[in-house]
Amino acid sequence: MSSEPRDALIRNRAVYIFLICAILFGLGQFHRSAGAVIMPPIAVDIGVPVSSLGIAAAALFFASAIVQVPMGIALDRFGSRLVLSTVTLFGALGALLLASADSLNDVIIARVMIGLGYSAVMMASYVLFAKWFPPEKFATIASWLMAFSSFGAIMSSAPLAYAIEVYGWRIPCIAAAVLTVVMIGIGSIVIRDTPPGYQESAEKPATFLHSLRGYWAVLTYPRFLNLLGMGFVSYGPSTALMGMWGGPYLEFTYDMDALSRGNVILLMAVTMPLGALFFGFIDRKVRSRKKIVITASSSVLVTFLILGFTTNMPVWLTMILFAYISFTQQYYVVLAAHCRTLFPDYMVGRANSTLNLIAILGVGFMQSLYGWILAASPDNGFTISFFVVAGILTVTLLIYSGSVEKTPTVPRKV
Repeated sequence: MSSEPRDALIRNRAVYIFLICAILFGLGQFHRSAGAVIMPPIAVDIGVPVSSLGIAAAALFFASAIVQVPMGIALDRFGSRLVLSTVTLFGALGALLLASADSLNDVIIARVMIGLGYSAVMMASYVLFAKWFPPEKFATIASWLMAFSSFGAIMSSAPLAYAIEVYGWRIPCIAAAVLTVVMIGIGSIVIRDTPPGYQESAEKPATFLHSLRGYWAVLTYPRFLNLLGMGFVSYGPSTALMGMWGGPYLEFTYDMDALSRGNVILLMAVTMPLGALFFGFIDRKVRSRKKIVITASSSVLVTFLILGFTTNMPVWLTMILFAYISFTQQYYVVLAAHCRTLFPDYMVGRANSTLNLIAILGVGFMQSLYGWILAASPDNGFTISFFVVAGILTVTLLIYSGSVEKTPTVPRKV
């Protein structure tokens, strides 16, 4: 592990790297969170029911999940600079394709490309942070990444709803694509995989096949599977609401128009950076990351039970509960730090990409879950969905309770 940057030049480059990663990640967050606002006008424009776009909303997450393993291998083998500058171009191309879509198949393909394109940003950022910042600051830097990048989620709410009303839904997609290309160009110039003087581990994979075989060492790491259990619900509950189903729920339950729904989603988006900063602060104050995650996830479980059991809930209370879910699910930064401390540098890309894989699969599953349940029970679908999410949270909490915090002995490299 490198020491903290020793002079102003290195410190400045570390800051620039952070800012580039945060902006690119924010653009990915924009696309991930835009579904609740952008899918209804897309459905009207291409002439399909909004319920049929559930698979399109989930396609982004499933596509991103599928490539997490090869992304982790590529990051450990080739470094963040090359992976980030090449893969993210697919996200820009996907946004342009979405802007020209005129059928459901076009939308699905575009969302798949967007999911593939932005799939490497978070993990590439984590690998860079592991080398440019000291390990005790990892959770803090990760929380800043989540906080700074939340501009994307914020822009995907009320501002996007306003832009769609004025310019239509295609122009924002083009703008996101252009900004992505600009940041890729800047990143290819500024980003370096390691700071000067950094000593690469002798265990760093020498070949792609070596790195692939090394995934077994990651998956068999002591109690890592318990950690992955919590990863499955680390984003899904909040993203399913903010990124797709919160809008239809508010329209169905409270007959809200598009701008009103956008304002509620905006409230959820605003709480994201606050939650990320909060959990970054708590990580420095509480010795047990496991206790932080269990406490936060348990409170989210209770919130979904309240949503399920309470009928005729005042709209202001629903807004508070939605915002609380969005705020509290930022405990992922603590979970990621828990994961990072279990593994040496040369395994960080594969370990955190595996955790991210499970988290993205959880998002895609829950995006689809609401659609399946609503199709089977249109009148009570949302209530049933809230109970099912609470049940899944209960199971994953039990699994995660068996995880360990202290770094175990490093297994033999393969």
